[in-house]
Amino acid sequence: MALIVVLSGHAYSGKSELARNLQRYFDFDILSTSEILRAETSSESRRKLQQTGDAHDEEDGGRWLVEAIKRKIVASKKSRFCIDRARKNFQLDQLRAEFGWQIAHIHIDCPIGILRERHKKSGKREDINFEELLTADDANVKKLRRDADFVINSQKNTELDSIARVAGFLKLLPAPDKKCVDVLIGGQYGSEGKGQVAAYLAREYDILVRVGGPNAGHSVISESGKFVYHHLPSGSRDVGAKILIGAGAVINEQKILAEISKAGISASRIKIDPDCIVITENDIAKENEILATSIGSTAQGVGYAAARKIIGRGTNEVKLARNFPSLRRYVGKVVYELERAYAENKRILLEGTQGSGLSLHHGEYPYVTSRDTNVAGCLSEAGISPGRVNRIIMVVRTHPIRVASPAGGTSGPISREIMLEEVCRRSGVSLKEAEKAEVTSTTGRRRRFGEFDWYLFRKSCTLNAPTDIALTFSDYISVENRKARRFDQLTQETILFVEELERLAHCPVSLISTRFDQRSIIDRRNWGTVRGHG
Repeated sequence: MALIVVLSGHAYSGKSELARNLQRYFDFDILSTSEILRAETSSESRRKLQQTGDAHDEEDGGRWLVEAIKRKIVASKKSRFCIDRARKNFQLDQLRAEFGWQIAHIHIDCPIGILRERHKKSGKREDINFEELLTADDANVKKLRRDADFVINSQKNTELDSIARVAGFLKLLPAPDKKCVDVLIGGQYGSEGKGQVAAYLAREYDILVRVGGPNAGHSVISESGKFVYHHLPSGSRDVGAKILIGAGAVINEQKILAEISKAGISASRIKIDPDCIVITENDIAKENEILATSIGSTAQGVGYAAARKIIGRGTNEVKLARNFPSLRRYVGKVVYELERAYAENKRILLEGTQGSGLSLHHGEYPYVTSRDTNVAGCLSEAGISPGRVNRIIMVVRTHPIRVASPAGGTSGPISREIMLEEVCRRSGVSLKEAEKAEVTSTTGRRRRFGEFDWYLFRKSCTLNAPTDIALTFSDYISVENRKARRFDQLTQETILFVEELERLAHCPVSLISTRFDQRSIIDRRNWGTVRGHG
């Protein structure tokens, strides 16, 4: 059933601005009565358009407007329409007789003096005197105001005030308790295999959201081959979901453009928040100079860019995504996209970055990254309220890793460090194969390995309160797990390990990765999502 909003009010009162904002924020299709009459008369004359409309009204009592909206509804794939504008009460009577409660009449009020000022500032030269226009419309406008379901004063309200109030009146805004967001985060020091898990889940969602920066690379193997996602949500090139990059993200202009192109993402599918900070060459140089050699930073400039966003306030040192012409076609306010998604019962997957043990605030300082990598930090960067969260999936691997320590420094503590050779000896995985796989996606550095850190796992559970655990690299317990397609086919040692994870986390191990390919996950979930439905 269609929702039809009919606008009324004097010329220059703000009707067209409201119509455009209904279109922009809530996907309304606009029916302009001026455009209908202009197409019929091939004239730009306001006087001619009004005369033609008056003639139609006299002939059929405003029925022509009903027929126009009926044609619009048939031709459009949308369910929300805005008529800009109705000039007479009997036009509303005809619309209500045809569409009943589907009609919502909104009147835009504005003092005459303000209307004169707006007309003067517009610089428009029309063939009808503005005072004559006001006089001709005045009687009808007063009647329309009395008839309206909702009245907005455009002198007292900005455009954003008006659209917020109208959206509230029309009940377009989602309830705050609508839980439609699932969050996937890492429970260790990053490189837990989040990308492969996120890509597996991505097919079930309407919206994919990514935060963080290019210092984290999420590798995915799918039917289309291997792809490393640095900015885009994992699995983006294999699904059709909308892609959102949250305002707290840090981006590299050239790298994100290259990634969008390589993944074949159209501009209509992606929105990069205009307030994302953009990395400069100086940010990268500073990190290489200081952090790469002291704490093993990936030196992608993310930390310095994030710091510059804070200390550069009030200066011209900060360039955000909205300041780059090359990004302009992709830029859009993510919070508005999310609000629309909530209202439309879309399912949303937020993919976090790095891991809980690298949190700026809760990791082993100074061997941490430049942000809070826990679920609360990721939600904040994305612009999502905690009240929207339905499930939290925390990914852990059987042997936590850190990037290799730099010469003369360390990448940070790791509990009971062991060599990759020992992992392979125990599990039966080929050392040659493991050495090839166990390099970081962003820098290509070797990784340091540790025994499973139960204390870190419990701390991460405390910080994130996961509803589900995803276990990766189960083949590092035994290479025999690579043959498993079901839980009962895993080795007994692996099953016991899973059971202990569940005891500590107070939640199920719902996803288990047995190897690194497109059919690598044993799915034990007792839940799922249906795209487009709550």
